[in-house]
Amino acid sequence: METRKYNTNQPIGQLVQFAQDGKYFFKKGIKYYRRRDLYKAKKYFERAVQFDPKKSVFLCQLAVVLSELAEFEKSNDILIEIVEKLEPEMYECYSFLANNYAYLGFFQEAKKYAKKYLEFAPDGEFYEDTEDLLDLLSIETNELDGFHDEEEELINRQEAARGLLENGKLEEASLMLQKIVKEYPEFWSAHNNLSLAQFYLGNVSKAIKIAQDVLKKSEGNLHALCNLAVYYHYLGREKEVAHIVKQLRVVYPIDMDHRSKLGVTFALLGQYEIAFKWLRWLQKFGYEGDGAFYYWLAASAYHTNKKQLADEIWQKVIKLNPEKKGAEPWLKIQAQQPKGKAVNHSLIQQFKETDSDEKKLLILLLLKRSGDIRSLEEINSYMLSNNESDIVNEFTVLMLNKLTNKQLKASRLVEGLEVIAALSDQCTWPQSLEQKFYMLWFRILLNALHSPISFKNNHAWAAAIEYCCLRAEDQQVTQKQIAEKYSISTSTLRKYMNYVTELV
Repeated sequence: METRKYNTNQPIGQLVQFAQDGKYFFKKGIKYYRRRDLYKAKKYFERAVQFDPKKSVFLCQLAVVLSELAEFEKSNDILIEIVEKLEPEMYECYSFLANNYAYLGFFQEAKKYAKKYLEFAPDGEFYEDTEDLLDLLSIETNELDGFHDEEEELINRQEAARGLLENGKLEEASLMLQKIVKEYPEFWSAHNNLSLAQFYLGNVSKAIKIAQDVLKKSEGNLHALCNLAVYYHYLGREKEVAHIVKQLRVVYPIDMDHRSKLGVTFALLGQYEIAFKWLRWLQKFGYEGDGAFYYWLAASAYHTNKKQLADEIWQKVIKLNPEKKGAEPWLKIQAQQPKGKAVNHSLIQQFKETDSDEKKLLILLLLKRSGDIRSLEEINSYMLSNNESDIVNEFTVLMLNKLTNKQLKASRLVEGLEVIAALSDQCTWPQSLEQKFYMLWFRILLNALHSPISFKNNHAWAAAIEYCCLRAEDQQVTQKQIAEKYSISTSTLRKYMNYVTELV
């Protein structure tokens, strides 16, 4: 075999020095940033900054990527260093700072930097976006605009009502909230709490109507949207739930409490992955939530296979609420429902056992208000093999049609429902008394159904029913008070009181 001989005096190959500087890594970072591979982009921008830690462009781009990765505090540290030490005229940093502080929930800081950007860069690339952010911050933080003179008192009343709600004093909370929304019809958080109070009282239809009304007048109201999703979920109306969830998944609120509401709502709906994302993010940034916040964070952690973390968070729940010991949500998830199936089953039994048509009508109304289609259908089936009056049969179908939003044909019963609606809208009394109003009206309705007396003036009928019922209960009210409440004259009230007396 021939042995090759190498001339050691000749070079075998030449090593070429490959220059890697800050610009090289910055360009690589830009390439990955455009591909939306943020983690690789971050890595290369960090390398670029290592080569030139005073290069503002490198630092700013790193801050942008950190922001998109939700590392807002690190991003802010870099941006502040740029505008305070390196390049004060890099005004876009103010816009980025405004966005970061908004996401962190520090609204005053966000406003400060947004205004700085608008002042220093009137022709800047981010001018319109920053204006939009400033508008959004105003919406998020100024629900009490227009109430400044009474702001402290209003907040105290709202907090007192919420305390009653959290302590299970539902009727007291409902009465207080009804007064607040009457005085301040655009104070949406009070409307949303009133909706919850009605839900927990079992008035599901009323709760839904309040939430829907809020959304009509305050489009995109997050609390109303979340409440509505939960109501539909407990009613088994999953099509409506899916429609709302689709909207909630693309929402990115800037208020910390709104983020908590979103996370808790997803947990209540059983969508634990996205619930955990929101709730865990808040916890990492030091959000001090209430017992419900940690309860659902623990549940979400458990259902996303983070069992050790779930146990750790549960200790926080026990610290806040010692009575929760042994009630871990993964042992038995006890969702907050309205009075629910047990109550509705009892109503069905009462329906079958009573001979009073007016009581049957009240039961049908209560089932409709609970949103329980199945119970109404059960009664409808029961009546096929049991003799019931034509009125009860017709009213059952009417309640089913109302619940399923079917078109209602004009009839005396439909006119009678308008009186119920007027009573319901104006009622500021406990639920037990409100039901007595309905019973009295059903008695009048049954007696007057085939008479020529008109039901068209529903406010006058409602006022007369309320006044007569309150006087029978020894409540101290005047005709003038009730007439003003329903926007009618006292003479009209007296006229319809006479009708009530004749027909009762």
